[in-house]
Amino acid sequence: MPVISIATATLTRLIGKSLGRDELVAALEQLGNNVEGTASVTAFRCETCGQLTEVLEQESFNGACEWCGSKTVVDVGSSEVIRISLLPVRPDMFDAAGLARALRGYLGIETGLPVYRMEPSGFKVNVRSGLESIRPFIVAGVVRGLSMDDETVKTVMKMQENLHWALGRNRRRASIGVYDLDTVEPDFEYSAVAPDGVKFIPLFGMPEGMAEATPKEILEKHPKGTGYKHLLQSFARYPLLCDADGKVLSMPPIINSEETKVTPKTRNLFVDVTGPDKNAITKTLAVIAAGLADLGAKIETVQVVYPDGAKETTPDLSPQTMTIDPKAAERVVGAEIPDMVKVLERMRYGTEWKSTDSTDGLGRGADREGGRLVLRIPAYRADIMHEYDVFEDVAIGYGYHNITPKLVPSMTVGSHQPIEELSTTVRRVMTGLGFLEIMTPALTSEKEHFELLGLAVREPRVRLENPISVEQTMAREQLITGLLSTLRVNTTREMPQQIFEAGDCFEPAAEMETGVRTRRRLGVAIAGPRAGFADAKQALDTLARELGLSLRLTVMAKDKSAPFIDGRCGVIFASPVQSGIGNLKSEIQWGVLGEVHPSVLESFGITQPTALFEIDLSLIG
Repeated sequence: MPVISIATATLTRLIGKSLGRDELVAALEQLGNNVEGTASVTAFRCETCGQLTEVLEQESFNGACEWCGSKTVVDVGSSEVIRISLLPVRPDMFDAAGLARALRGYLGIETGLPVYRMEPSGFKVNVRSGLESIRPFIVAGVVRGLSMDDETVKTVMKMQENLHWALGRNRRRASIGVYDLDTVEPDFEYSAVAPDGVKFIPLFGMPEGMAEATPKEILEKHPKGTGYKHLLQSFARYPLLCDADGKVLSMPPIINSEETKVTPKTRNLFVDVTGPDKNAITKTLAVIAAGLADLGAKIETVQVVYPDGAKETTPDLSPQTMTIDPKAAERVVGAEIPDMVKVLERMRYGTEWKSTDSTDGLGRGADREGGRLVLRIPAYRADIMHEYDVFEDVAIGYGYHNITPKLVPSMTVGSHQPIEELSTTVRRVMTGLGFLEIMTPALTSEKEHFELLGLAVREPRVRLENPISVEQTMAREQLITGLLSTLRVNTTREMPQQIFEAGDCFEPAAEMETGVRTRRRLGVAIAGPRAGFADAKQALDTLARELGLSLRLTVMAKDKSAPFIDGRCGVIFASPVQSGIGNLKSEIQWGVLGEVHPSVLESFGITQPTALFEIDLSLIG
């Protein structure tokens, strides 16, 4: 996981209590953070762009600004930082303010639900039509009265960078823009523009200098453009955020404009978050607003008006509610917790007792037996989706070190399931053949799983009732999509590439208790200038020989050949030989093999010929 450096002096100041180094490290680790220790960091200010570049004592430094690349940097001093490996599920603790907020609660300095009061700014963001299939959603807020010293500027920049990684999934789900409010004229307009439809100076300029450029030129030449162009290059128009005078604030999710850059002289900020995932951008802005408010800023809301007339006021820092059973929490944690309310308030929840036999409505002061706890969950907590997420916080707040270890009531001897032993054998064979194992997500989308392969969306399929994003709406049925997706992001690597995955796939099954049957499958792909049917068949034959199987290949019907080239694909049948393994007794239809059709390769952005096969290990294991 990424490692962040937080100034020890800043963290201690925000906590409001002087802590010894060992006490601070212990508290951080008890909260779930992995502390790598302390270090000295030297800051260098760029005389060209004014930004700070920090260099750890053990790192080499080439003397260039990490923001604009200029060599005109000067040493502005050193400080002690604490190095922490990020806890991905807690993006609200990625910066000094959020971390201090959590520590103040855990240490009992300030407990309960943090309350943030906001006033309306009177500003609007008008969303124009045309963004529906690009990045349709935006939230925004105004930040006033922030003292933008070097430490604060660094905090805001690092907060933006880390949230892009965690909640934003490298800007795909959410991207953040931070601007000097005093350089723009409200109201704002979020619209779609043609690749050559506007010119502006991107942040830190173009490689040739502070020159204006079109969105198309930025994607082709600017470092941020080339790094993130995959997020926009498939669209005919690009998102653009402008002010009332037509001044460009940013081209989400790529780059801000130079004119609206935040500097140490900035006092008021305009912040926006855009993306295709409404929940991700809402939570991202909540984390930012809460963090900046804890730094002493005043947060003001902005009204977002969509093309259909729908209006939203953002940021929304109102807490969500959840009711839990304290006894269930104790069973999961494995300890009796005398004061559950105190424990949860240390984790910054708002709590109220709700008792079925109480006479005072919410049961304040009522007997906890048979009662339930109504929780108010801070808006910046993006990780609370189920009561078990709260139970984990109960264990942290109570202290894992306070839970008495116990032996399990019964002792058993474990062994591998037959399918796991078979999978291990298969992995050894494939790695011995020079293939690299990959692991891809079990959740996918209909577009990736069917449409890009040229297949009709299959019914029934295992769909998620409440998907967390548009990229994770169903459970995978095959491994081919994962193989091609992996090749897609490695097109610039050395060829040929040989990869495989042995993983679970899922299919509806009414007779199963869960309604879903799990199948262990093996997918193997070869990509390269000379990759073809024979290469995949050779690997398959070697695997079959090692497993004690005899193979037969039949021509695949033309109407069943997708995603393969017709005439260069086949259906695999397997039967046991004398040394056969597993439960295979007779010939079975085992899988498919073929060369991937050029149209499918084009859909995935793969430029090399690719051959692959996929087989069902569950049929023999």
